Amino acid sequence: MRVGRYGDALPCLIRAAELEPANGLCRSELGHLFRNLDYVNEAIHWHGEALALEPDSLVLQLNHLFVLPMVAASMEQIAWCRQRCERGLEALEAGPPLRADLGNVMICHPFYLLYQDCDDRALLERYGRLISRCFTPQLQGAGPAGRPFRPDPLGGRRLRIGFVSGFFYDHSNARAFEGLIRHLDRGAFEVVLIHLAQSPHDAVRSRIDACCDAVVTLPAPLNAASAALAALELDLLFFTDIGMHPFITMLAAQRLAPVQATGWGVPQTSGLPTIDYYVSGELVEPPGAEVLYSEKLVCLSGLPCCYLSESLEASTLPRDYFLLPPDLPLWGCLQRLEKYPPDFDATLEAIARAVPEALFVFVEEQVPSLTAFFLQRLERSAPAVRERVVMLGRMNRAEFVALAGCLDVLLDPFHFGSGITLYETLHGGTPLVTLEGRFLRSRFVAAAYRLMGVVDPPVAGTPGEYVERAVALMKDPGRRAELREEIALKARVKLYDQLDYVRGFEAFAQRAVAAQST
Repeated sequence: MRVGRYGDALPCLIRAAELEPANGLCRSELGHLFRNLDYVNEAIHWHGEALALEPDSLVLQLNHLFVLPMVAASMEQIAWCRQRCERGLEALEAGPPLRADLGNVMICHPFYLLYQDCDDRALLERYGRLISRCFTPQLQGAGPAGRPFRPDPLGGRRLRIGFVSGFFYDHSNARAFEGLIRHLDRGAFEVVLIHLAQSPHDAVRSRIDACCDAVVTLPAPLNAASAALAALELDLLFFTDIGMHPFITMLAAQRLAPVQATGWGVPQTSGLPTIDYYVSGELVEPPGAEVLYSEKLVCLSGLPCCYLSESLEASTLPRDYFLLPPDLPLWGCLQRLEKYPPDFDATLEAIARAVPEALFVFVEEQVPSLTAFFLQRLERSAPAVRERVVMLGRMNRAEFVALAGCLDVLLDPFHFGSGITLYETLHGGTPLVTLEGRFLRSRFVAAAYRLMGVVDPPVAGTPGEYVERAVALMKDPGRRAELREEIALKARVKLYDQLDYVRGFEAFAQRAVAAQST
């Protein structure tokens, strides 16, 4: 399972479950396996079997509740799973305290709520309160008091800031935060990079490690990792991606530094009472966005990212490298298939019928069942699209960037759109049509166009306008060429290496630590 060989793991776990009816760990692993394969009902069944053996386990209760579809079959399936979570959390919070056995099995996090167009604050806060019950009063309390901080390089000391993630290697989250980590003023900040025990070693990790004052790899047991973090005596602990790794969620639910913050690595509130600040950008947040966060929302100028231009593996490859036809119009749908919700199918179908000669280029998922479920859904809900789908295999990042440059128009999905892929695809200028939504996770592309100052960008306010803009752009080669040139030029000047964000983050960190110290 750790190496993604789910097809080999499945019969072994099922046989083990048959041989050992009282083996709860085996049943829990089967639940996680079916969840990774996106078999929702089977995942619920096996998590339920594990829970039946230990009904007083909070972790098993949460695992049983948070089985959310990745490639959802329908909007009805999403609504059913969501309602199941909400009702289950209400019952757990109203019931007696449950046993906290965090060291035994993996815990599910409600990450896939991101793919739904809902305000998740209340649900995530309830989840956060339940998770916080898992820790002793010492860890739940005020936590480390911190050392006196004087933001004066002559008479004081540097602020000690730690960045923790399980993804500081060749991963999109590393690219999202490397610029910030590298360019923080070392005269005012001591930067500690913190890895999880099983985080991979590669060239990207070595590069980021080399630019930090200290590098720490946490031990695998949760209690030992928590103690190691607390012992660092950080002034500020920044969690780059709460929810993408269960171990990070467990650490974030504790008070391990006097100031704890998170940001757009996961573009929604954590819901955890132990996280003080959510660092975002003024261009990406809607008016009144502070009500969407359990943390105090901090909106820095521009976009909440300093993406390094040197991280781009810019390359040019012809269409025939990807076995794509040279003379047909091509739509690019280059996000993970999980990001294409069922209510986006009708929009794709309208686009397909308006430009029937065009092909839709997707990239398959690493787990074959996810690709299969997506194509099966298109057969039912968007048959014209299904007939025109080109499903490409997985590729490296340089090939991905080159592919984006081969296509005519890119289509940003609703609800959870492009983030880091925006930086990788706009570099070549290919126009990206987007629907600016209600939450941070669906507003990044529109914000990038504003930052760059693109004239009349392909940003829609409704699904109908999205179809109109996409179709008009595909049918107008002249306008498409002009827009491609404008985007490529302005992106290279304004989108990358944004040190204004870094300077803003420095000011935030100093204010936050000073406020806690007083």
